[in-house]
Amino acid sequence: MSDPKEDQESHIEARCYFVRNRNALAVRADFSPAYLDHYLHLMQHEIKMKPEHDAKLRDAIAACTLHLASRPWNEVTAWTIHFGQLHLNLFVTGNSKEENIIGRAFTEDIKDDGKNLFISQTNDFPKEPRRSVIEFESTDSLFGITEKYYTKSEQRLARFFRHSEEDFVLICAQPQCDEAWLHSLDDETIRQLDNDEELSLLETRRYRYHCGCSPERILPKLTSVSAEEIFGDQDAVSIDCPRCGARFRITRRDFEEKKQQD
Repeated sequence: MSDPKEDQESHIEARCYFVRNRNALAVRADFSPAYLDHYLHLMQHEIKMKPEHDAKLRDAIAACTLHLASRPWNEVTAWTIHFGQLHLNLFVTGNSKEENIIGRAFTEDIKDDGKNLFISQTNDFPKEPRRSVIEFESTDSLFGITEKYYTKSEQRLARFFRHSEEDFVLICAQPQCDEAWLHSLDDETIRQLDNDEELSLLETRRYRYHCGCSPERILPKLTSVSAEEIFGDQDAVSIDCPRCGARFRITRRDFEEKKQQD
């Protein structure tokens, strides 16, 4: 039986095209459904964000989703983006097989260490996780940061474009790509891509803004420490999900019952 909550979530479609005669992959998606669910999530859990932080998080969700759609189905991607001067960390992660993308912003206890870091971890089971770290400038846009990641870590050219307010396009080089053409593109030429280039639809992938967290999933991760460390003299505490920021009330009784089961 399907989860009623999941039935209420809206999927986005990421359409993957091969650009003939250019040897490039184009991935496009309208993120309006994901952004709507994102704002409903923030309201439900009373999460406050600065507009500029929220804008960066939304772009990170879009970039990570387009990246996932361009990669093999079994890859799971997680990005941490550290803005030292802004005292901000963004975290986004997604999974093509489970059709989910999720992210959150961290602003507490983030020090200005003079660094801006993009940290990517890719899991491709049963292979060992792959980790990559690059530095970027504080003035770089989120899409510009991701393009630097492609150049330095993926070692191929990739460009991100805004087709409309919530509709984005990734074009990444394939073997023998016409890189001069890829370098020349801008938002205006991207809007004419269907007319100017020969596109072949390869596949369509679906994603939803979804974490899957719950008190039942969080409790097992807490039982490695004592009740006193978590609760002190309280009977219940609020715990944030590290992936999406959702807040759950965990009682001492539930914690102790779970610990006894383990």
